Amino acid sequence: MLDKTITFGGEQIPAYIASVPVMPRPSRKGTVTQIAGTNREVVEMEYAWDSYDQTYTMVVGDGSDDCVGEAIDAVARVLYKDGWQKLTDSYDSDHFRLAYFKESWEVENRYTRLGKFDITFHCRPERFLTTGETPVAVTSGGTITNPTTYKAKPLIHIEGSGSGTLTVNGTTMSFTGIVDYLNIDCDTMNVYRLASENRNNLMTGDFPVLNSGSNSVAFTGGITSVTITPRWWII
Repeated sequence: MLDKTITFGGEQIPAYIASVPVMPRPSRKGTVTQIAGTNREVVEMEYAWDSYDQTYTMVVGDGSDDCVGEAIDAVARVLYKDGWQKLTDSYDSDHFRLAYFKESWEVENRYTRLGKFDITFHCRPERFLTTGETPVAVTSGGTITNPTTYKAKPLIHIEGSGSGTLTVNGTTMSFTGIVDYLNIDCDTMNVYRLASENRNNLMTGDFPVLNSGSNSVAFTGGITSVTITPRWWII
């Protein structure tokens, strides 16, 4: 039954997944050094993974005469978005990926009534949990629990005024000149108000990560509230 779909950049692609897709998993980054004259290797693994390609076989058209051309135009309109976009499919609705589409594709046209084609997305290695997109208010001295085994790089929203500190798992960030609020993106390592308002000069210290299990949070000074969008992920 053709009822499985893909959403890309917030829009459903107007076509159906034709078969259960192969779900590749990314390779881990690292260096392997051969030890001359021995049977050994030195393996140095990084806490990072390679991006990968995800391919879907799709069908389009409603069986009526000459419907494929217009339907393919509608598919192309959704696919050709700029940059990284959220990618979800009905086989894994609890997660999303960040992906972009840039490949060419060909349509197998069956009497202009049905079309079949493959599309390939280039994906970052993470499969983000949809539950990790919900902001969580954290009190000073409180905790936030990472349900995965992977270190998450959250988006942190602080409110207050003046100067203050925020400490997550022993990693302290110090802020000056807070006016109402700041956003701290631990993935891109940026501090801002609106996306166009860079405020990196207001922070000193390191960007924290959320380890597996319980993570402590504390804040002082002019910071009055902290909200964390954790961005939980798995491979």
